[in-house]
Amino acid sequence: MKLLELFITGGFMMYPLLLASFIVIAIAIERMRLYKRAQSDMDLLKANLPRLLSEEKMDEAEALCEKTGGVVGELLLNTLSHRTMVANSTEFLNGQAQEAAVKLKENLNYVSAIVTLSPLMGLLGTVIGMIGSFNVLSIAEGEPFAVTGGVAEALVATAFGLLVAILAMLVFVWLQQVSNKLIADIETGATLYTTCLKK
Repeated sequence: MKLLELFITGGFMMYPLLLASFIVIAIAIERMRLYKRAQSDMDLLKANLPRLLSEEKMDEAEALCEKTGGVVGELLLNTLSHRTMVANSTEFLNGQAQEAAVKLKENLNYVSAIVTLSPLMGLLGTVIGMIGSFNVLSIAEGEPFAVTGGVAEALVATAFGLLVAILAMLVFVWLQQVSNKLIADIETGATLYTTCLKK
């Protein structure tokens, strides 16, 4: 009950801040599931793909990519299976890699925006609370101690805005780190393909 009362005390800006926190959590869960599926066995790929490509054992290379799994295995498998259908398989792979990198970065800009907007929304709640305080003081019959209500609203909104921003920043840094690692794996897989494949 105290938390609910504290939330209500913060004023109407608490609701968009609460919505922003839910959006951050939803994006974190969605990205976590995606990144888990995107993980590839890079050690297995590095140990076997160069040899198979140099020996032109394409069926075995495709089986290896399927076993590797994740985004890298999927990209290489798709490239190998379309190798005879495209004019330049390296360009085909690079195009797919760029598309995969964009998908891995999806929704991160929303989290970044919430990092910036949350303190501003908290500050807006602060300003609104202080305006309410001055309105109380401007009324001759008003009770002077009622000003503390507006100050409390200002402090709660500011604190909650900072809390949401901190949460969003932690999530953003974590998601960016994981996505960068996956993109680095994609680049490694593409390099293995382009340097080891016989022309």
